[in-house]
Amino acid sequence: MRPPLPVLSLLLLTTACTAVHLPVGFWSRNQARADGSRQGPWRTYYDDADTRLATRGHYRRDKPRGHWQYYRPDGTLEHAEQYRRRRIDIRYYHPNGQLSRRGQARVVVEPDTVRFYWYGIWQLYDSTGHESGWELYDKGWRAARGTKGS
Repeated sequence: MRPPLPVLSLLLLTTACTAVHLPVGFWSRNQARADGSRQGPWRTYYDDADTRLATRGHYRRDKPRGHWQYYRPDGTLEHAEQYRRRRIDIRYYHPNGQLSRRGQARVVVEPDTVRFYWYGIWQLYDSTGHESGWELYDKGWRAARGTKGS
């Protein structure tokens, strides 16, 4: 028995084109490619009712791209990441919304593992948003620390 024409054409379309965006679930805005990799705008929530946002960002071929935001369970912004070619610019925030620290990170993909680490100079800020010091990181390890003006 041959399947009805609409089912057959949908089956041919999904197998012939790998860029078809399939929803993860009918209730979800998150999209996946035919091969199962994440694609497009993506949101995660702390609850099943999708009312308490945990993360918001964008995937391209299962890799985070562009601007990502991470929220605390109370809804305040915890940190934001901006994905660039070879680095990630990160900003952490105090619970009152003021900038806490900012710096850079990198993701290194090796044959047997994936490593995420901070590097370079990170600027530190007090709870009022004023610069209070700095920290120097080398492959994720703090190498030096200083106060404002040092």
